[in-house]
Amino acid sequence: MKLRWLVLVGLCAGLLSAFGVSADEQAEGGKKEFKAVCPVSGQAAKEESCIEYKGKKVYFCCENCPNAFKEDPKKYAAQVGYQWLATGQIVQVACPLTGRPINPKATCDINGVAVAFCCMNCQGKCSKSNDPVALVFASLEKGFTLQTECPVSGKKIDITKSVAHKGKKVYFCCGNCPAAFKMEPEKYLDKLPQFAEEEN
Repeated sequence: MKLRWLVLVGLCAGLLSAFGVSADEQAEGGKKEFKAVCPVSGQAAKEESCIEYKGKKVYFCCENCPNAFKEDPKKYAAQVGYQWLATGQIVQVACPLTGRPINPKATCDINGVAVAFCCMNCQGKCSKSNDPVALVFASLEKGFTLQTECPVSGKKIDITKSVAHKGKKVYFCCGNCPAAFKMEPEKYLDKLPQFAEEEN
């Protein structure tokens, strides 16, 4: 009888443990709540109201804002960069002000989006700025990459694994993929937005 109880308790504990893991996995794997700011109006953007731009999606609050954006995309470049980081469409790779390696302790919260800098001096400039979005996202070249996936494996990039190709950095998921890329770079270029951006 005692053995039967021990087995039953063990089974229940196993089920509870399995349920806990599956619940956590479901929470992690579940769809993240969509949050974005319309680059034109500054209002909350809608996931269904978007257009393609430089191989990425730009989200708007209404049907009118895309037209204003198309008339002068450069006018809204900083707001689009901010939106892309907020929606995970770009990855930060360096300090956006200097291009130097980022210091995880020197961060600034820009309207709910965390941005890291190389030093406390740059972080201070951001925190004191009247328009941190314009300061940080006016140009994406120094601190961000449009590439989010390894061209070889399709996995998320590791910003510490990169090679230079035609004057631009290409990022990979691990230390093994650069060798495959170097053997046949042309095979992977269509997967790299940093080489297609000039065309859009």
